[in-house]
Amino acid sequence: MPRRKRRFGSRIRNYVRGFLAFLFSNVGVVVLVVAYTIAGAFMFQAIEGASEMERVNNMSRERDNTAEYLWQNVTLTLNLFNETALKESISMELQHYQRKIVIAVRRGWDGGRSSKQWSFSSAFLYSLTVITTIGYGHLSPRTNWGKIITIFYALLGMPLFLLYLSNVGELLASWFKCIYALACLCRGCPGFSRRRVVQLRQQFEISDAESIERPPGWRSGYTDSDVTPEYRLPPRPPDYFQRRAYLRSVSMPQPYSPRPRPEVRGWSEPIHHDSPDTSEFSYVTFDAQAITVPISVCVAIMVGYLMFGSVIFGLWEKWDKLDGAYFCFISLSSIGFGDFVPGERVYTPRIETSFIVCSLYLLLGMALVAMCFNLMQEQVIHYYDGLKRALKRICRCKR
Repeated sequence: MPRRKRRFGSRIRNYVRGFLAFLFSNVGVVVLVVAYTIAGAFMFQAIEGASEMERVNNMSRERDNTAEYLWQNVTLTLNLFNETALKESISMELQHYQRKIVIAVRRGWDGGRSSKQWSFSSAFLYSLTVITTIGYGHLSPRTNWGKIITIFYALLGMPLFLLYLSNVGELLASWFKCIYALACLCRGCPGFSRRRVVQLRQQFEISDAESIERPPGWRSGYTDSDVTPEYRLPPRPPDYFQRRAYLRSVSMPQPYSPRPRPEVRGWSEPIHHDSPDTSEFSYVTFDAQAITVPISVCVAIMVGYLMFGSVIFGLWEKWDKLDGAYFCFISLSSIGFGDFVPGERVYTPRIETSFIVCSLYLLLGMALVAMCFNLMQEQVIHYYDGLKRALKRICRCKR
């Protein structure tokens, strides 16, 4: 029995560890954010929706009671020919009713008889704006429990969303680097031969001491065991001199000649690599994650995503292109003024396709902005390192 309990306990621990590892992976974080937002939508709809219907029913009852009071106690009791007393009584009752309306509006009543602000769509959008810190302000909790739950929901949701931005931003950045490397750093692009020579020079560059060669008939009076291991040079590859000759021939300017350049065995021209013997050195292998994406490309991606959102929201919400772009920028930058909000479709009881696309646009857009910031940061660091190297060389030249 103890062994079985231990095995069962170890299995449970392994399952829990695997589940936690999945939750904090890239896919798990996305699933966790979506599930957390959906759970918040159901929770706020249950809390605020019931209170909203209660406010609507109370105001309908107050309106009916006021109308009945004016008919029974004013119209039938007072003398209709006494205009002064009639107006005073009616104005006092209407002022009392107006105070009730003001109090109800402060508690969240919008003046409609059957309007339902806290539908699933609006509750989902509210939950999403809470954890993304957008906060449009068009919808807010009115009950005490709603305010308390919003505080704890934001305390747990905001770190979760920051984790989502970090993980998904890095994942998108790595994917985009690979796409950029395949699309813009191919061998047909300008500068391929130069990048190839630079990389090979870094791999096979040697010092002056290593370039001294022994004559073929030279014999040393010392054996290899007498040589200190610290000063023993590493073995060179068989085609070392061919590679070095190729680097010198490519890096040094060649005079114009109508005759074709003779090929060095084992090497081919940078673009042509038809021979199977030269396939080993006819391309450059590079790490895609070590490539930096230009800042202009990142800015173009963000501007294109804003224009795409302005077109979509312009069609659905009947906004012009400027208002759509303004809404997308305010939302993705988490400013959230609230002057433009996805309109009347949010408050319908059924789930609209435009609402789902709007939510996905915000989730993907903020991750895309995080990706662009990550790529631009790497590019700035790359420029800074290059500036440091240039300054060091200038200082050495002055000395």
